[in-house]
Amino acid sequence: MNSEAPRTEPPTPPPPRLNRRRLLLSGAGGLGALAVSGGIGWWARREGSRGPRLWSSDGPGGRVVLPAGAQQGLFVSGYDGTVRSLDPATGAVRWSRPVRAAAAVDGLGDWQLANSGGWRVAAGDGVVCAVSTSHLQAFDAVSGDPRWEVPLPDWDESAFEQGPVVGGGGVFAVHGSSLRCHAAADGALRWSGDPGTSGVPALAGDTLYAAGQHGGVLAFDAGSGERRWSQDAVGRVTVPPVVSGGVVHVLHNGTGVGSAAVFALDAATGRVLWQRGRLPVAGSLSVADGSVCLLGGDRLMALDAAGGDTRWTAEVPVGLGRGISSMTAADGGVYVGTNDERLLAFDPGTGRPRWRDEPRRLEEGTEYARVSLAAAGSAVFRGSRTGLHALGALPSA
Repeated sequence: MNSEAPRTEPPTPPPPRLNRRRLLLSGAGGLGALAVSGGIGWWARREGSRGPRLWSSDGPGGRVVLPAGAQQGLFVSGYDGTVRSLDPATGAVRWSRPVRAAAAVDGLGDWQLANSGGWRVAAGDGVVCAVSTSHLQAFDAVSGDPRWEVPLPDWDESAFEQGPVVGGGGVFAVHGSSLRCHAAADGALRWSGDPGTSGVPALAGDTLYAAGQHGGVLAFDAGSGERRWSQDAVGRVTVPPVVSGGVVHVLHNGTGVGSAAVFALDAATGRVLWQRGRLPVAGSLSVADGSVCLLGGDRLMALDAAGGDTRWTAEVPVGLGRGISSMTAADGGVYVGTNDERLLAFDPGTGRPRWRDEPRRLEEGTEYARVSLAAAGSAVFRGSRTGLHALGALPSA
């Protein structure tokens, strides 16, 4: 078992020069990112309205995954090409393993890994799976021991945006444009679908949902790979579908401001239940508390999941750094993480701000960072190039 040494509070830096823009952006009393492990120290003593921090780590950040709520574990696919298991309550590292990957031509793979925030990863059924440029690899979720690995076809740049889904005893992965199902126990190939899918699929019950390579949404029998239905009306989908309450929610980003559209499809038939177009948002899609939440630019919006009517909108800061901000929703809150280290929490029913967490200084000239969020109730986990942060309160067992 590995563990990270507790962090000590760094010396107080000299006070920054004040200017009007920085003062307005940082907000009154902007607080520093003096991170400590285990929820002990200055961060934990702050008032709750500033963001109740559980723990923070400057270890390799990246994509964060909660397979079945915070009680089941937290897994991180890092910028350094490793997969780690962490204790959600303390941030202590339980195990860390490198992901096998072949070097890409002219170092493009290394560049893409650094800018994508880590290999795509998923967890469930006792395994943690990662897709790299050359392999689909599975680790034991408890011990981190390698379970199995299978080679993938020739490397494709799109692999960085395509990833696995785990459930029902299977591991489902898209590579290139083909959807495959492997047994979670030993990696044996169960079926391989016809080319034509892309992105990260979504699994609900015995049905797998995936975006079409050239547009639309496809549904497959998870056991056999047989196609159940296709729906072309939604256009091109670039973020994973979200399935909730027998409805598949998909986002069509469009080609310009105001061209985004959200579709709600019947999960059994693919029939369009409702759609909302001309939305001023495009980028992130999440569903919780009966709301379809969307983030784009400086606008956070919640639509009624039953009919698509607007429930509320809220303004969010546009990050000053380089990279992509992110949003996720859980039954306890809606969370937005910006590329300059700010993290905001909103009430899922009203859109009112709950708390706002931000660094002492907002930096504009930062390295490219992709923000990854995972939430369980009122607890949210944030991963980026600068490390890992956990805020809120863990749900009771």
